[in-house]
Amino acid sequence: MKTNVSFDLPDSNLRIGFLEAFDISVKPSSDKYIQIINDDIQEMLSPSYAYPDNMQKGIRSLLKTFGFHPSGRSRPASEYLFKDLINRGSFNYINNIVDINNHISLKYKLPISVFDLDKSGFNLCLRVGQESEEYVFNKEGQILSLKKLLLVAKTNAEAIGTPVKDSQATKVFEPTKNIAFFIYTSSNITSKDDMNKILDEIGKYLLEEASAKDISTSVLDA
Repeated sequence: MKTNVSFDLPDSNLRIGFLEAFDISVKPSSDKYIQIINDDIQEMLSPSYAYPDNMQKGIRSLLKTFGFHPSGRSRPASEYLFKDLINRGSFNYINNIVDINNHISLKYKLPISVFDLDKSGFNLCLRVGQESEEYVFNKEGQILSLKKLLLVAKTNAEAIGTPVKDSQATKVFEPTKNIAFFIYTSSNITSKDDMNKILDEIGKYLLEEASAKDISTSVLDA
């Protein structure tokens, strides 16, 4: 693993699934992968589908551990993606890397961040957002308050991602070559074996869709 990930957090049951991949190709998802995603989301689009209560409560409880209150526009990214899916009536395709991120997040009901490692650097830390901390999270310039929110930061302390929304500054676009995924969960929700299976699934899609090289994964407990 080339990326160093450290923790500066209070005691918690936080569990992070981490994956890094190098020399990727960012492009539209293939027709084959689009069909896989469409097959996986069909059940969720049914009027009778109910978002799993244990996953919603479990992820929200994890974020509350650090003093954050997830709700409304500050709900976990996995919940936001589900609501967006229902409102659109279809998956929002962006590029192969973001599609993998959002597909796996929807499928397993877990918030996930993906970063351009050449923008973020290879030394990252998980910590809690400070009182007046914030960042821009989209191209329209909208701001997310990071107060008491679990986040990933660069070594210079600049925050780059959270289980709610990621910073615009380190998002993945066509020139991106090296990436890291952070899957946010807790030991109460996701076992190490299950997390390794999720990481392997991401790795499989990165090989097939992005011709990724030198993929490594790890399950990290705070």
